[in-house]
Amino acid sequence: MEPKICNINDPECHLDRIRGWHGDLEANITTLIKNLKDIREHSEEAKTACSTHYAKTVELTKAKTRFTYEVSHELKAPLASVYNIINVILDGYLDKDFEKQKELLNKAKVRINDVIKLLNDLLFFSRLEEGTKKIEMEEINTGELLSSLIEEMDEFAEENDIRINWNFSDNLPLIYGNPELLRRVFVNIIHNAIKYSNPKNTVKIKTKKGKDCFLLEVKDQGIGIKKNELPMIFNIFFRGENARPEHKKEGMGLGLSLVKRIIAAHGGSIKVESKLNKGTTVTLSFPAIKKKEK
Repeated sequence: MEPKICNINDPECHLDRIRGWHGDLEANITTLIKNLKDIREHSEEAKTACSTHYAKTVELTKAKTRFTYEVSHELKAPLASVYNIINVILDGYLDKDFEKQKELLNKAKVRINDVIKLLNDLLFFSRLEEGTKKIEMEEINTGELLSSLIEEMDEFAEENDIRINWNFSDNLPLIYGNPELLRRVFVNIIHNAIKYSNPKNTVKIKTKKGKDCFLLEVKDQGIGIKKNELPMIFNIFFRGENARPEHKKEGMGLGLSLVKRIIAAHGGSIKVESKLNKGTTVTLSFPAIKKKEK
């Protein structure tokens, strides 16, 4: 629009033009203020996002450092043990004692097997986390799979002066899964229940059909888990402070951290309830095969 041309002797015309300029200026200032507010809000959002991202980066870096330390710690002990055994033999301390050499070499073999198992677990764990591990699934009769563990688990329980009470429900649902991995899960959970139970006590193992799922409950009367430690039990290499010294020393591997991820890969869940010095109950749930799926 062409600007209004006023006669020099027409004050009203000049006032109208001034009012128009004032209105335009006011509108521009209002728009500018709004834009500045928007910029400030976006700046605050960006600042918050950057702070959150930085905090996550710091936490991931700390987690990576902790993981590296824990793996190094787990590998150091068995490798140092093997190194010492080799040195004893090479330095000639047992030149004529072949039985003792054989005994030490067998110990070294066990320790090396522990290292290989840990490395295999780490690789498997990593592939599960990345989603690059393809798990072969098949139809599984959970009752039959658990029944195949009875002799082995009863023997382990007897060695620890523990009795197992097996209670299998009838008409258990079938599930899809990898039998080798599920066996590993069941053995780990039952082993822990036995291992952390006090002698002369009973571990109760119960199966039942839930709503569209298979349920396995393993209940012990053992040392239990501290309340503040429950959220950490699925962390890699975690061992409770109240675990007996012999339990802290034995075994290597990822334990419950790997178990939880195997269960998740099967579409299942794990729930842990525990009271210190009273015992622990672990409940596993797996989706049942619906009839129309068969």
